[in-house]
Amino acid sequence: MRRLLAPLVFAGVPAMLLSACNGSGAGSGIAAIPSGAATSAHHSRLHHNDNGPQDLHAGGADIPAYAYNLGNQPVGYYNNPQAPPGEGSLLYAAPTQGTVYYCLTSSTDGRHAFEGYEDSGYPPTGPCAALGDAATGFGGRQDPLDFVGTAVALASTECCGSSTPYAQNRLQGTVTWGQPFEFPQIGGNIVYGYRPQDFKANVSEIKLSTWSYCAIANGTVSDWNDPAITADNGKSVTGGASETITFYFRQDSAGTTNNFTNHLNTVCNQTWGAPYNQYPYQGSARSAAWTFGVSSTWPGPGSSGDPNQNFVGENGDPGILAGVQSTKYSTGYVAGAYVKAANPKVSQAYLQNGMKGKNPIFINPTNSATLAKAFAKVTAANITYGGGSDGNPLGSSTPWCQLYIPNSYYVNPPKGSYPIVDVSYLLFYGQNNGVHVPDKTALIKFLVSAQANTIIKKLEYAPLSSSVESAVVSALNGNGSQAACLQ
Repeated sequence: MRRLLAPLVFAGVPAMLLSACNGSGAGSGIAAIPSGAATSAHHSRLHHNDNGPQDLHAGGADIPAYAYNLGNQPVGYYNNPQAPPGEGSLLYAAPTQGTVYYCLTSSTDGRHAFEGYEDSGYPPTGPCAALGDAATGFGGRQDPLDFVGTAVALASTECCGSSTPYAQNRLQGTVTWGQPFEFPQIGGNIVYGYRPQDFKANVSEIKLSTWSYCAIANGTVSDWNDPAITADNGKSVTGGASETITFYFRQDSAGTTNNFTNHLNTVCNQTWGAPYNQYPYQGSARSAAWTFGVSSTWPGPGSSGDPNQNFVGENGDPGILAGVQSTKYSTGYVAGAYVKAANPKVSQAYLQNGMKGKNPIFINPTNSATLAKAFAKVTAANITYGGGSDGNPLGSSTPWCQLYIPNSYYVNPPKGSYPIVDVSYLLFYGQNNGVHVPDKTALIKFLVSAQANTIIKKLEYAPLSSSVESAVVSALNGNGSQAACLQ
């Protein structure tokens, strides 16, 4: 792995807090405290380095993780000093008896831990790795974790038929954990980050048309002075100098990559209309098509079998962000919440979504209204109960407890909304054998509440619709003949 050339530091907290939380400053995140962020009336239960049996341990997807802990990674084992969630985060504000620790790894790692993969190199009780490092575990007290996050919902190959890993590992033996309770909890964006200091002083923001951001991702556009980027911005963003683009991608298996490549696969393979069907855009030797498919493991340039020195892999969204921070004229796909909080500063490219007459509509990723608009079709009416992310039923005996929203409802959002977004899910066990059930119930209700939504909106995320939140609470509590999804 390429060693990080600059520390991943989030703005807003003095560096001295790092050692206070973690006992060591090596490779750990520092959380930003947004101005006016909501805090918890239960903050008195939070103590640095809690590791009592009342605490909850979780982890997985890094797209939503900044909302959960503000980048306070609980590095190490549970019985060593670990950073609690940052003040102003969802897990800090949650009305739980114990501290809730969330170890950022990846969506794939989170689902594997949830499913009890015996051959996983990242066990729930293994040490939580520092941000930007390869995963080594989740820093949990015990197996299984209390819950996990994932930006890719369970597939039928993972759960819940008799031959799936979940059934083999969690539904058999002397202690079983019941059918999963899976629900969508938060919406986020995936942005193109870049260092503003590398570009001309009169370039206040960089605009990328759909054609251009597709062509950057597939390697067709490899220079910031490319005529397509110049046309997008009405001038050269480099002042006419040739500047090679270094593109950072996720080298670990990740929901960020799955959602990003799904978007590219959807919008880049179109028949381009004017002006993108001619120079300086599409041409016989220039194509913005995405031919690499959809995968949680980066399949594009720089991947195994398709070497490209301008494409560099990193672990986690924080790893990509640190790469961009340390590399001139670089970019990469990363959750916007991390970029917003970055210090040194990283900017976010304005991406096109639609046309107004003959003029492209460029969207600011930090605009909360255009981000919220991207999730207009993510409603309870579009929930597929018991559905898998591969399009097949999960085969669960409690399908009302798996609330899946097909990504076709947000992979190509409406005109005028931010174009690259994701929905992240939380996975809880339906049968918890008495482990932290009151705290888990309180946590779930909080995470789909108005108080949580207030926090989410401050951190470059979007809450999901009230109808989705109501559906989650209904499943949690049980509805008529349908048993409660958490017991």
